[in-house]
Amino acid sequence: MTTTADPAQGWLLRLSPRGAPPEPACPPDTLAAAEAELGPGPVGWAVEVARDMAARIVRHVPEHGTPGALPPFRRAVEATVLTALRGLLTEPPPTAGLVPPEAVAGNAELARRNVPLDQVLRGVRLGHAHLHGRLMEALDREPEETRARETHRISELLFVYADVQASRLAEEYVAERDRWRRSTEAARRRTVDDLLAGHPLDPAAAARTLGYDLSRHHAAFILTSTTPDPDDRSLRRLAAELSRAAGGEHLLTVAAGGTELWAWTCWAAPPPRNALARLPRLVPERRPLRVAVGPVGHGPEGFRRSHRGAREADRMARLGRTGWLCDYADVGTAALLTADPEHARWFAAGVLGPLAADDPRVADLRETLRVYLAEGRSPQGAAERLFIARNTVTYRVRRATQLLGHPLPPDSLDLRLALEITRLLGPPGGR
Repeated sequence: MTTTADPAQGWLLRLSPRGAPPEPACPPDTLAAAEAELGPGPVGWAVEVARDMAARIVRHVPEHGTPGALPPFRRAVEATVLTALRGLLTEPPPTAGLVPPEAVAGNAELARRNVPLDQVLRGVRLGHAHLHGRLMEALDREPEETRARETHRISELLFVYADVQASRLAEEYVAERDRWRRSTEAARRRTVDDLLAGHPLDPAAAARTLGYDLSRHHAAFILTSTTPDPDDRSLRRLAAELSRAAGGEHLLTVAAGGTELWAWTCWAAPPPRNALARLPRLVPERRPLRVAVGPVGHGPEGFRRSHRGAREADRMARLGRTGWLCDYADVGTAALLTADPEHARWFAAGVLGPLAADDPRVADLRETLRVYLAEGRSPQGAAERLFIARNTVTYRVRRATQLLGHPLPPDSLDLRLALEITRLLGPPGGR
C-alpha cells in the first residue's frame, strides 16, 4: 500500500522506469518495504536510476567496481536511491535512517579493501549529482507551478541527505578500517607468535594469513624507536627501505608494541652474501631509530631462527656497543657469551681478578690486552689498531699481566672471552 503524499509531491509517486526495470540488487524485504510506501513504478524507477548511477561512479572511481566489491556496491547504491526517494516523499528528520544498512555494509567492504576514503566520498558526491539530475528530468515533465516549488525543495533536501550520508559513511569507514586492521593485525600477530614458538602450523594457511611466503629465505629485522612518542609509520617506512636495500622480494611487518616493529624480508633463492652489507650505509645515525638484523634462514624454521638472531642482536644493541644498526653476523659470538649476563660476569671476574676493577686506568689495560691478544700478541699490530706507541702497548700488557697475577697462558681462550665479556657488559666488580 502506498503512502498518501502531499498533492504537491504526487509526481514522485508517478515516477516509472523508461523500460523494463533491471534486475534489482537489493534483497526482497528492502524492495517490499519501499514498494509499500512508494508503489511499483517509483521502485522500478529507483532500480533503473541506481543501475545507471553505479555505472557512472565506477567509470570515475574504478575501485568501486572490482569483482568482490561490485555486488555490495550495487546494493548500497540501490538502497540509497530508494531511501532518498522515500525521504523526499515524507521528509523525515535528517538523522532518521537516511543511510540504509546496505550502504553501511558496502562502505565497510570498501574500507576492508583499503579504497581511500576520499574516493569513497567522491562516489557519494557523484551519486547524488546523478540522482539530482534524474529527478530534475522527471520534474521537467510536470506543470510550471510544480517545477518551481519542487526544484528548490528537492535540491535543498538532497544537499542535506548527501551531507548526512557523507558524514555517516566517513565515520563508519574509519571505524571499520580500524576494526579490520586490528583484527587482521591480531590474526597476523597470533600466527607469527605461533611460528616463533615453534608450534605446528599449516604453512599454506599461515602464508594466507600473513600474505607472505614462508617457504623462502628470510632475514628478520627488529626496529625500535628511541623516542618517547614513536611514529609507527616511520618504523614501517624504514622497514621498507631496509627490504629494498637488501634486495628482498616481499616484506612482512607486525606491530610488537608501542615502540617496536618486527619485520621480515625474503628471497626465492639464497641471497648474495653481501645482501645485508649495504644496510649500514642506508640511514644516517642521527635518526632516533635502532635496527637489529638476524641471520638469513630458510623456510618456517629459518623465519623463526632469523628473528631469534635479530632479538639477540637487539639485546647487544641495547648494551650501547653498536651504532643504529646491529647485525647478528657481527655480534653472534658476543651474544653467545652474554646470553646469561650474571654467569658471564662471574666467569670474567674469576678469570681477570684485579684486572676486572672498575677503574678507567685498568680499563685501558684491559682493552690494550684484548687487542694485543686479538693481533696474535703483536705489539706493533696492537699499537696500529689502538693508535698508540708500541712501547705503550708493551708497558700496558706488562701491567695487565701483573694484575692477573700470572704470565699470559699459551692458550688464552678463557682470558680473551673474559676480556670480551667485560668490554660488553662492563666491569664485573672485581677488585
